[in-house]
Amino acid sequence: MELAVSGTNQIIKPGQVLFKSGDKSDGMYLIRRGEVCVYLEQEGKEVVLAKVGAGGMIGEMSLFDQQPRSASVKAQTEAEVTLISQDDFGKLMKQIPKWFVSLMSALSSRLRTTNERLKNLESGIISASGGGSMAPYANVIKQLHIMVLLMHKDGEKIGKDWVLRISSIESALKEILQADTTRLKELIEILTTSGLIAERLDNYKNPAIATANRTILTTMANFISDFCKANADHPYVSADVVVMLRTFEKMVATAPYETVSAGLDEMIKEGKRANLVTDNWGTEITTLAKAGESVKIVKTSTGLGLRAKKAELALFVQCCQVLAALYKGKFN
Repeated sequence: MELAVSGTNQIIKPGQVLFKSGDKSDGMYLIRRGEVCVYLEQEGKEVVLAKVGAGGMIGEMSLFDQQPRSASVKAQTEAEVTLISQDDFGKLMKQIPKWFVSLMSALSSRLRTTNERLKNLESGIISASGGGSMAPYANVIKQLHIMVLLMHKDGEKIGKDWVLRISSIESALKEILQADTTRLKELIEILTTSGLIAERLDNYKNPAIATANRTILTTMANFISDFCKANADHPYVSADVVVMLRTFEKMVATAPYETVSAGLDEMIKEGKRANLVTDNWGTEITTLAKAGESVKIVKTSTGLGLRAKKAELALFVQCCQVLAALYKGKFN
């Protein structure tokens, strides 16, 4: 069956806004020629979500769910667009089976949920940059947020993992942050060594990163931000702290309790048995005094020790390992 549809043509100049996020929908636009930019705006800054060229369409979600615009669109180059109004679209829908309309309505709802997630991530990108002097690791935090954004936007599900091409990350960093990507490889190596992500090839044999949990890097970014705010005079952990935490993690691995603990003296003994250098553990343990709720310093009968929520310990140690590597690599 051939479907007939008509619309109203419009020419928009470079930079001209077609519609803004939150606007009431007036229909869907087909891109006849030129290119438009789909973006979100937070605190006066724009972050590009997509660029749509000739043959593409924008604003189609609102035709199915009648919700306000979920993103803004403006012309990247001079463009010709055709507006398909709600009335025009309604006539078209009469030629399409009801089950298909219901399916598209459900899909548009899922897309809006994804867009809300993107907006939240964009807020993270903007807030990470802050005002005045740069916060410690601000560029790293922004890059982590962008990786998460891209995982939701462009990531492919391959087996149990979400896979994102590294070239996509490089392009986004250049486009969104105008950032130098020369240290991206180092950052990915740090994240891989910690176990937060893995490096692999995608289905087209392109270098990519992979993770089973698309939000794990948001957790990492939030950890860095929270730790640095709470420890403004000491916004890092040392390699000694990471080794001590790894020792603690091994000691309590088989404990059948939700909350686990060990004294510093016990950890030092265990460390020496493993031929580790423990000379600085007594002073370095104090750097964890304001490290969040997952791991706490506690007093024991022989001095200090650590208490942790067992379910959160492994991720906490991974985050500390990344922070220590970032400090050593002078990413701050």
